[in-house]
Amino acid sequence: MIEPGSDMERALADLRGRFVAKLGQPLQCEFQKLKDWLQAYVGAGGELLGGCNIRAAALAPLLSKAGEKSGLLASLLKAPGKTIEQKWAAAEDALNNGRALVIEGRGTEISGDKSKFANLTSFHAFVLLQVVEDGERKKWFVGFDPDVSATTETRELWNSLIKAAFDTQDVDLGKWNEKVKDLDRDRLHRILTTMILGTTAHGFGPLVRRYAIDRTKGLEPPYRG
Repeated sequence: MIEPGSDMERALADLRGRFVAKLGQPLQCEFQKLKDWLQAYVGAGGELLGGCNIRAAALAPLLSKAGEKSGLLASLLKAPGKTIEQKWAAAEDALNNGRALVIEGRGTEISGDKSKFANLTSFHAFVLLQVVEDGERKKWFVGFDPDVSATTETRELWNSLIKAAFDTQDVDLGKWNEKVKDLDRDRLHRILTTMILGTTAHGFGPLVRRYAIDRTKGLEPPYRG
């Protein structure tokens, strides 16, 4: 629960503003922009796009505040001469100053419990954007994972948006996913912004989530098999 007027509410509103500014207006939304922002089912034959690390690295500079340089979380966690607590504190400061950080690791360590990656030791990457503290003083990392396949909620929203865009009730959406490239800019923008920002004037869609990451240790190198 986000309390009105709280530091969390202000931080998340500021973060949402960063997304709004970079997502732009429908006239600026072509198919390539959707592919740049979303790891979606828009590849050949409606297959899921790959390249989570490449996409995260490209989006992190866009989502950093002006004057702040994006980076890799791993670089901060390797800083010499600091305890693990100091390294995580430096990461928190960087995020809350507006510096987006790419996090790479094993799905078992960096994914939420509802993610399909939660039980996988293979490689995954997304963008960390903020650290917030709830009413019980528990700290959460806020991240943007562009992969629309990651959770049941993200998959269901993607499917519903595709059905609405093509006015279809087909169960198999493969052929429709492949035709997303032919949609007009208004529909592409609606899909993109709904996945990220949701359907209200406040808050976020299911691709922006909170993460409880163990700050008592570093991250294990991910398997890339």
